[in-house]
Amino acid sequence: MAILFSNEIYAAICDELSSAEESVQILSAYGKTNAIAAIIDKVKSSVEKKRIMIRLRLDDLIKGSTDFEVIDFCRNLGWIVYVRFDLHAKTYIVDNKRGIIGSANATNSGLALTRTPNYEMAALVDIEEKDIEKINNLFKDALLVDDDLWIDLYSEYTRIKQQETTTTSFQWSKSITDKFKPHIKTLFSYEFPEKGSYSPGDYIQFLDLYYSGEIEQLRNSLRWSTAYLWLMDQVAEKNGEIYFGELTSNLHDSLVTDPKPYRKDVKGLLSNLLQMIITLDMPEIGVDRPNYSQRVFVK
Repeated sequence: MAILFSNEIYAAICDELSSAEESVQILSAYGKTNAIAAIIDKVKSSVEKKRIMIRLRLDDLIKGSTDFEVIDFCRNLGWIVYVRFDLHAKTYIVDNKRGIIGSANATNSGLALTRTPNYEMAALVDIEEKDIEKINNLFKDALLVDDDLWIDLYSEYTRIKQQETTTTSFQWSKSITDKFKPHIKTLFSYEFPEKGSYSPGDYIQFLDLYYSGEIEQLRNSLRWSTAYLWLMDQVAEKNGEIYFGELTSNLHDSLVTDPKPYRKDVKGLLSNLLQMIITLDMPEIGVDRPNYSQRVFVK
């Protein structure tokens, strides 16, 4: 495993993508057209299986974190485009054998294509067969951008963009968000909170936001996080309640090698998430300790 920093990440992505023979998969929460163009240009035309997943929240588009044009650009070049509104991953996979996994989005600042790039880190790792199954599950639950979905997204995006509004947060309409029904089976360790509580002004890495101090803002962001959606799914599968030990085991099995944390670290990831739920007093689920183990339950 090689650790990469900032501009090393872009060079490694280009090297890996240029070596692809069968398939390339790109998962990036944010996507800027010229940054994506710079890396997918390295993929040989003979590579048949090419797919890309972006988060494409309406807020990302209106605030310029992602270009809507990415969809047409990739589709016109033969890439299959998927959308997951809960996506936080930044992962580049070649031939289902090697992957670059880290913090670098497919954007100018993420790939060090500007004079003032973000300081990013990533790891070049061998991808295990069982991890490919998890990646496939991510795509399985994502929304395939076909012509009908593109029209729905484009119509709503252009309408909102043309409006004069003082709104600071934008969400897709329910008719669009209801199309996304994730059944979370794949997780990365960086999709969990680094601690159980935050103060105003903190940058919350797993949510990719600066906390303004507005609790409802933080609740809404947490609801869209992969970790929270996974936890909700776990509780639902157990008819409304599940205990810490079983959750830890399930989380360990769901984590993609990046590298895979030790079980004690998995417990830490889960503990941080549960403490955040307690701190924010989330209305959907609660956490208590009826016996010796924590329990998560539907309120």
